[in-house]
Amino acid sequence: MSAWQQRVRYRFGDIDHAGIAYYPKLLHLFHCAFEDWWSDALGHPYAQILDVDKIGFPAVHLDVDFYTPVIYGDEPVVHLGVLRIGTSSVEFAFWLTRGTEPRPLCRARITTAAVDMNTMQKIAVPDRWRSKFAAFSIREEDLPRGR
Repeated sequence: MSAWQQRVRYRFGDIDHAGIAYYPKLLHLFHCAFEDWWSDALGHPYAQILDVDKIGFPAVHLDVDFYTPVIYGDEPVVHLGVLRIGTSSVEFAFWLTRGTEPRPLCRARITTAAVDMNTMQKIAVPDRWRSKFAAFSIREEDLPRGR
């Protein structure tokens, strides 16, 4: 498995009245990891992809499962892997783990479409990025299961 990962902190403002992570914040966390992955793992800031290269990868489909609450003070690890690279789409896997526990707290499959930022029309995933994304490929069976 070639997933990328980073540790994050769940802060007071990330938690809802029930004392658990407000689920839209989890989706935001996955997008923040996606942006950091561009800079930290691919060596090319996502802002530059959007503003200079004029390529975007907006989400077009989400599939999310929540297994165990994330609570205030948790420092989960967010993982990012590439499940599939299509002609004009990329399916990413994101999941959170706590400590050394391999079972995910939650996980998401997020399909993005490659688009021309000037027209918002889909384009082929550029070969330059296709090969870099492939370095983070994971197999379906490597995507952690919950419960």
